[in-house]
Amino acid sequence: MYTRDHFSLPLPAMREFVQAKSFGVLATYHAGEVFTSPLPIDLRSTDEGELFVAGHVARANGMAAAFGTGAPATITVLGPDTYVPAEWFGTRSRIPTWLYCAVEISGSFELSDGAQTRADVELLIDRLQKRAVEGSTWTLDEIPANLSEGYLKNIVGFRLRDLRLKSCFRLNQRKGGMDTLAAALRADGDSAVRELAQLVLEPPTVNGGCPVS
Repeated sequence: MYTRDHFSLPLPAMREFVQAKSFGVLATYHAGEVFTSPLPIDLRSTDEGELFVAGHVARANGMAAAFGTGAPATITVLGPDTYVPAEWFGTRSRIPTWLYCAVEISGSFELSDGAQTRADVELLIDRLQKRAVEGSTWTLDEIPANLSEGYLKNIVGFRLRDLRLKSCFRLNQRKGGMDTLAAALRADGDSAVRELAQLVLEPPTVNGGCPVS
């Protein structure tokens, strides 16, 4: 992914962004074919501090054949985006542009065994369940064993290791007119566009967090 220094986030802010979204598009090349899969993801770290991504796809997904090969793969996590007409800068003399937020995670596949896949699925569900319903938990033990066993048989888990993270938060940095642009973004009917208004005024920095939810 092409980016520039002033569009890039520090690692803590990238991690916060990815965990807030918990969803991306996984892409890899295997057996002469490009595969892509939109899927939930869990960016975590080992006890030693090594970052990795845990995820899974349907067993019928041709991408699953790449998991045991150590093949390289990339996950793209997207945030809010919008077209910006010249009028939103308060003048017709500005070139229209596009604002967007993206983090790219690159690494190598590692195939997960059945026990690890189940553990990773339950950790992901637990984190998202608590966020969606305050104080709530849910595990695969809450459904009949034949259903959970059937579900696990039909998915293949993976971990993405040796990670490299890049980001591009293109938020009109260094171009001025931020207050006028933010006001136009806040007036838009799309909540994702309104979310960009705060980012334009307070873009993530080396010492700051990432307020994208």
